[in-house]
Amino acid sequence: MKSKTIAIILAAGKSLRMQGVDKIETEVLGKPLVAYTVVPFLKSKMIDEVVITCNKDNKKFLQKTFSHKKFPHIHLSLGGETRFDSAKKAFQFAEKKFRLNKESIIVYHNSGNVLVTQDEIEKTIVEAKKTGACIVAREASDTLKRVNKKSKKYISETVDRSEIIHAETPQTFRHDIIKSAYKLPIKTTDEALLVEKNDGKVSWIPASTFNRKITTQYDLEYTKYLIEKSLTENKLIQKESVCGIGTDAHYFDITSKKSLILCGTKVLKFLKLKGNSDADVALHAVATAISQAIGGGSLGTFSDPMCEKGVTDSRQYVKYILDEATEKKMHIIHIGLHFECLNPAIDPLAKAFKKSLSKLTKLDETRIGITATSGEKSTPWARGEGIHCTAIVTMSLPKK
Repeated sequence: MKSKTIAIILAAGKSLRMQGVDKIETEVLGKPLVAYTVVPFLKSKMIDEVVITCNKDNKKFLQKTFSHKKFPHIHLSLGGETRFDSAKKAFQFAEKKFRLNKESIIVYHNSGNVLVTQDEIEKTIVEAKKTGACIVAREASDTLKRVNKKSKKYISETVDRSEIIHAETPQTFRHDIIKSAYKLPIKTTDEALLVEKNDGKVSWIPASTFNRKITTQYDLEYTKYLIEKSLTENKLIQKESVCGIGTDAHYFDITSKKSLILCGTKVLKFLKLKGNSDADVALHAVATAISQAIGGGSLGTFSDPMCEKGVTDSRQYVKYILDEATEKKMHIIHIGLHFECLNPAIDPLAKAFKKSLSKLTKLDETRIGITATSGEKSTPWARGEGIHCTAIVTMSLPKK
């Protein structure tokens, strides 16, 4: 008997961090986001059946979107109180519904990872058949810090990022391995952790550039932008352009008398940020995003040697990586910056920041977007202890 491969797509969540927006129902170009999530699973000849978890509020919506008459291989499973409960109930549903054996494959995927690729799905299946368990993940590119347990205001150590990866979905397992792991008396939001706790080994493959879970409103808007851009141009965005993401954060330097610098612009009456350079978090994030887009390394791979030679102006780091991009015949199409800080207020400064970035990158100001959040005191940056910045840079790929 042929071993079946079942995909379980988790869509029973309440989108509590989305300000009341149910992300899976959000329409882009006339289709709900969950439809974009499901497409690569339906296209794959390696997937036999798809089980989508639902809650009492979105059950009718999902039934209408994926009518059994039109999609006979899609089945709905009512979720539980938690993600773990929903995943386990869907697993049990699949066991009862389909004839599974120990060699069958179970693929778990978050509905919020809208831009998953068919290639990722199939590679995890192939790998899980060999190793028993495989997830997609991306290597850590930021500097990682561990905070003090007693006072989270202070850092206790810097973590070696070479041993860190950021897990995404799909997470794929051989049936007997995940079934055994479910017998453990623990609950988790990560199926791989269950297998790890059950003394199992989990392998991983690199996640695609755009396979990131939608968690915030900002993630949602960016995902919508990517879909709209790719479909309205009727071309795969991966073939025409590529995006890079960069983040940086610094605390304010209360011992310094120098002014804050953001986007290469002095911001008077505010403390400078801590750092060996001018600590311009915005330009650091932009430089990192460009480097990622062109296939380069983390910021420190080129800024640290420059800093050691006395180059502390972050505009020089951006110029350096732009020169690298030019050599690869790539250029910037769009820059998006998102700040999290209590002070300074970003919106009144946005015009000056755009002008400075435009001059530095030779990009028209209309192609630069700047947004910000105060964060409601939920992080050190939101409490006024420093500034966090995320940059998304879209770059053209060389013409073939």
